[in-house]
Amino acid sequence: MLDLGSTDFNLAIQSVNAPRLKSLSSELFDEWETYVDQHLALPDYSLFLQIEEGSINGWGKIKSTAGVFLVGISAYGGLMSGIDAISKQVSDTGKFLAEHAQSTFSCPDDKTTVRKKGGVPTSLQRLFVRVQKGELTPEEASILANAILGDEAAEVPGLFDVLANAFRTCPRHHQQVHLPFGELVEMPQMETMDSRLPKAPRRLTPDFPPPLHYRVEVWRDSKRKRKQTKMTKV
Repeated sequence: MLDLGSTDFNLAIQSVNAPRLKSLSSELFDEWETYVDQHLALPDYSLFLQIEEGSINGWGKIKSTAGVFLVGISAYGGLMSGIDAISKQVSDTGKFLAEHAQSTFSCPDDKTTVRKKGGVPTSLQRLFVRVQKGELTPEEASILANAILGDEAAEVPGLFDVLANAFRTCPRHHQQVHLPFGELVEMPQMETMDSRLPKAPRRLTPDFPPPLHYRVEVWRDSKRKRKQTKMTKV
């Protein structure tokens, strides 16, 4: 399946006990699932959520088959506009997940760290931007798109041809001429006296084995399948 995007979050708060961790993780998954169902314009997809205590570390990912992805982006009248739309929708679902994880576990803003990672839609979106800027030829973008989609896309006849045509026909941006005298030259910095002074040796701290903690995984392989939950001790 194609990786559509993922969201990592760290909530630097005290851990909860195992039964409550499982309950809150399942509750968060249900809220996320409802939002994704209403805001992601794909006929099918899989959802995966992992919550691990330590503080609270979470990871959510959305996937779909290449065929489903093509159906979704084709609904917007053009491949480029469809990819942009799906990319934004996936990003919005990641934002929702992080915000509701924060509220579910009662974590303040200053103790929350979120990192979103774009998947296939974002990677294809960047290729279109680079073609428009003249950084890539349509042929080069097509080769890179094939590598991004991998074997999964081979199951959808004509997908590579559709992508190649979209790269050839996407509108180009006007290119600016860079004048030589407009470039800045960075001067090397002189080494200061302080940088040559020997540094104090770092005090080593003893290594202790990490404490045992729990990990909860909640997932649904497709919209037609039931939610599954697993809790393990790590």
